[in-house]
Amino acid sequence: MRPALLRLLKRSSALSVVDSLISSPSGIDHLRSGLNDNCIRCHVFSSAQLSPQYPKPLPSNNDTSQKPSKAPSLRVHAIQSPPKTPTLDNRPEELQNKVSAGWKQLALQPQRLDYESNVGVTDSNGTRLVDDALYKNDFSLWVELLRYRQRRYGDNGTLDIWEGLMARAEGLQLPVDGECADILWQSFVDLGLKREAILIEVADYAHELWKKAGKRWPQLYQSIVGRFILCGMKQQALKWHKKLQDPHLSDPSDLIHCFQLAVSDSSKSGEGDLGTATARKRPLAWRLSTFRRVCAYTSGHRIHSEVLFLLLAKGELTEALQMHRFLIKRGDHPQSRAELEPLLEFAKDFCSPSAYAELQEYYTDFRTQHPRGEADASEVSSIKKHTPEANDWIKEKPFKDEFGARIFATQALSFDMILAGLKMFGVQAIGPRSLREMATRARGSYELHERIERLNKEGISIGNSIFAQLLCRMAKENREILLSDLLHSDQHPDMLQDADMQERLLISYHTARDWRQYNLTLAILRELHGEGSRGLMNIHARKHLACGELALASKVIDDMLTQGFSPTRRTIRFMATQLLTPRRVGVGPVRQSDLHFAQELAFAFRFLQRIAQANAPISPRLWIELLKRLGMTDNWDELRTCCLWLARHYSSARSRPLASDHPPLNQAHGEDMLETIFTERLQDAVVAWGFIVQPPTKLKRYTVAGPDGKQLAPFVRGLMLLRELQQAGIPIRLGRVFKVCQQRLIMLYGPPKLSNRPKNRILRQENPYQLERVIADINMAWGEPLLIDEQGKSRLYRKINADGREGRQSLRSQYEAEGYV
Repeated sequence: MRPALLRLLKRSSALSVVDSLISSPSGIDHLRSGLNDNCIRCHVFSSAQLSPQYPKPLPSNNDTSQKPSKAPSLRVHAIQSPPKTPTLDNRPEELQNKVSAGWKQLALQPQRLDYESNVGVTDSNGTRLVDDALYKNDFSLWVELLRYRQRRYGDNGTLDIWEGLMARAEGLQLPVDGECADILWQSFVDLGLKREAILIEVADYAHELWKKAGKRWPQLYQSIVGRFILCGMKQQALKWHKKLQDPHLSDPSDLIHCFQLAVSDSSKSGEGDLGTATARKRPLAWRLSTFRRVCAYTSGHRIHSEVLFLLLAKGELTEALQMHRFLIKRGDHPQSRAELEPLLEFAKDFCSPSAYAELQEYYTDFRTQHPRGEADASEVSSIKKHTPEANDWIKEKPFKDEFGARIFATQALSFDMILAGLKMFGVQAIGPRSLREMATRARGSYELHERIERLNKEGISIGNSIFAQLLCRMAKENREILLSDLLHSDQHPDMLQDADMQERLLISYHTARDWRQYNLTLAILRELHGEGSRGLMNIHARKHLACGELALASKVIDDMLTQGFSPTRRTIRFMATQLLTPRRVGVGPVRQSDLHFAQELAFAFRFLQRIAQANAPISPRLWIELLKRLGMTDNWDELRTCCLWLARHYSSARSRPLASDHPPLNQAHGEDMLETIFTERLQDAVVAWGFIVQPPTKLKRYTVAGPDGKQLAPFVRGLMLLRELQQAGIPIRLGRVFKVCQQRLIMLYGPPKLSNRPKNRILRQENPYQLERVIADINMAWGEPLLIDEQGKSRLYRKINADGREGRQSLRSQYEAEGYV
């Protein structure tokens, strides 16, 4: 029994039986069709509780809106789906998922699907799912209902959906782009080609949509007029051309789409599509005659090049000559002599002497009356001098890249025919758009690689653009996923040449964790810079810095230095921009988190330190800015470490045997760097930063160790650091150091004055040290000679209020009265 069943299921007719049983809402109940009682399936379905997504009850047996049930037919109606195009839905993805979730299980309920798709009846408005405002504008649901209705009822099912859209969804505008739009419009047009009344309704609706919203389905003219041309129906083609020309034929040259359909070898003919008037597809001569009839009522078209190319590629020399005569009479002349040369060669071998003489005479007149050929040659030579190397295909291409893309996208022409036509016209190179269309039609990377090899063998170059190089590499390495992503990318091929744009895209995809687009962009950058190159490694470092991945950025920098590379100036500036937050002059940086801020400053120091050790040039402004931020934020230990390291590194700068693409530093350069970094203003700032102690509440327990180990007041930290820098060879201006110490002591012990900085006011009132001890600690920290001698002390005492504690008490009272404490 089982082998016999398998043999039956293998038959092609079994597919129609199974599909009919699946799509039919009825099943075993027809085994008892002669009985009046309900079948078991109806009892089970009626007893089951309906899904919460569909609260509406099923129609009863006496529902007049439901069509009478019929015995299931084994005929399955064919559905012709238009070619897939990218879906463009303006709704957000979350809302779209929420709306579609309500009817996703509808396809698994045939009886429910039959009920919901029966929208053609007008006396049951409000009882279907599409009557709900939530699902009314969901065209994916309309497409699902249309497909089921077409499978089950054929053209009558399509008519039901059309009537439902017009009657139930009042004010609803059909989409004009995307996959749903192509399916809906093409289905209604196919129905209208069989029933003229429906076609008139569709055309009228398209005109109203254009008037109200300024939107139109771009394939409407081609789908109607092109189909009549394909079937050689002159009267109907001319009638609908006049009706749809405005506004659905935006450019007269768009007639080439109808011409491509006319010369198509597709098996889709007029049989059954346009009624009994056309039993078969008309011959090519009849179709071209219909096309010329339509062309005669259209002015301003420029399609001579495309027409000749398609006809000569198919070997239709007679029709090519006839179309040539027709077009030149209408003022549609070729654009260059190269377009006429293949036709002239064919006519010399296969046409009569009179026809050849006529064509040769036109060719001679064309050369005389249109000397643009020589001008074009000089123009092309001037373009060659100014064209970038990445777009070398422009130098050689004798025909428009847009035209080449149309040729490769024409389904009626095989690759062999197109290749023969390119050889016939002497084409030396094709552009990136033509290459994209050729790759899109190829079935996999192997066939694409084979086609590219054939082009190269015939002397037709694909150029050396990044798009072409990447396409060849992916096809040769059999990288199907990357190849598919490249061909379906929304980027123009010329955009792949922009390295800065690709880097920004790489960072955005890395942030969004879109790994497919990330891998594609990374492959483009590898093609631009080379695998493992300095430029690519710098891009990875900037990527991690932009995403806040400091550990990964540090690892990339270490790998670069190990391989003998060093970060570029752009990477160094990018690091400073990402980590060093903006600040105003004289004001400390804004910190959101002390821990995160300290980590960023530590990373910036290590980053610059490793680059400096690799003898790479670093701007002194970066070192100065880093020292300012460490001092303003009271990161004293890090400030001291950074200052002493800079003094040691640049004071001992000599030729180092490190692998680097930068020249080694010399002694003179190191001294210039130290003088540029440790200026007089920075030395003053170091002394002033030493007087800023944080937090002030712990000041009593905070001391520093002096040169001899004695505990000193913390205000002398800056002086001790300057002393160490002086010993390292950095010149210190003693006069300015004394002046800064005098200013800070006046702030701490002088007459009460309201400071505009809260930390100075708090430090003054929390200061536990006497003036005499601080002066003694300053001298002890500086060592011999004394920074403040007896004469200097007397000047300080005259400027500073002798009773400093009383002055501080009065200042404290003033602060409390004014609300600062």
